[in-house]
Amino acid sequence: MNWRYKKDEARLRLDSYIQDLCQVPVDGASPSLGALQLEECDVVRFTGPPCLRLVRNEGDEQEEVTVRVAGIVTDKTLPPVYELRSSKPDHVRYLRQFIRLTGLGLHTFEENKEPLTQIFERFRDTDGVDTLKGFDFGLYEEQYCVALHNRYLTERRYVPGQRHIDFPPDIDPDHALEDARDTEFIRTVDNVVQYAKKVQEGDGTSCYEPLAPEEFKEGDLVEATGTFIAYPVGEEGEYKLVFCLKSLAMLTSAFREESRIPKRTVDVEAGRSRGRK
Repeated sequence: MNWRYKKDEARLRLDSYIQDLCQVPVDGASPSLGALQLEECDVVRFTGPPCLRLVRNEGDEQEEVTVRVAGIVTDKTLPPVYELRSSKPDHVRYLRQFIRLTGLGLHTFEENKEPLTQIFERFRDTDGVDTLKGFDFGLYEEQYCVALHNRYLTERRYVPGQRHIDFPPDIDPDHALEDARDTEFIRTVDNVVQYAKKVQEGDGTSCYEPLAPEEFKEGDLVEATGTFIAYPVGEEGEYKLVFCLKSLAMLTSAFREESRIPKRTVDVEAGRSRGRK
């Protein structure tokens, strides 16, 4: 964000949205991170792919917990993907969609620290977990951040019974990912990230309309939805906890657009005249 970015106004807008988000009924919708009732959740072991997931009991069924967090984009690695540096499996395996959010010091945003710490502790205390590597979100101008990411592909050997989901043009326009995955990787439901714009209706309700991922830029106010997954790494009992990106919705790009620096035009003739003096 440059010097023209109206940080105070953006913080006020974000603060208002976060407070409204915390008051939204959670039935049938993902709660805000701060409104998550962790005592109603369990960490459950899955095999395809092998991992631990945070789930909630819904009657006789278990449903993976999804939460929403709103913030200002500070950093991103989002589609479309036009070309890859390497098509080697060790490189393709870690290709991901990534977003980092900040509140620019906003107190209501930094309140995300506590539930994230509690979630980490819940995973850490799970049977079979000896070592758990936690979140590493980084900072933006010394301010707290939250980051989410999701890999584009899953190794087929972990999910042999699942079918591949084709990449849409706004993700993989030149088929770079399709070519790179070859026969070793597939795109599963876990790898799908939805991109949208949140639109306020006249009656006070809201809806989501599709939006190309390339429209998201630094300085935009967004709402991210994610899940919590711990993947095995290294030796048996060692895990890495991930805040996994499932959807990203644009709230407003107005602050970023208003801060855009206009291109300066140079009067060539005037410059030459000054040079002859």
